[in-house]
Amino acid sequence: MDGFLSWWDGVELWLSGLPFVAQTAVVMPVVLALAYGIAVLLDGALGNGIRLRRRLRRRHGDVAGDDEGGDA
Repeated sequence: MDGFLSWWDGVELWLSGLPFVAQTAVVMPVVLALAYGIAVLLDGALGNGIRLRRRLRRRHGDVAGDDEGGDA
């Protein structure tokens, strides 16, 4: 772990020594790749959650409008 932390400190020092435009050019691809990966994971999790909820509602015989409870 000490090796990784030492490497990270070196990268941090190198990056902080760069001009702002160069920092942006180095950091943005990393941040965009991480954001894209997180978005793909969340999209998959949400899609599976919705699919599971629909399957459970169909199994129990619920209809989309039944839970409103009001008289029309």
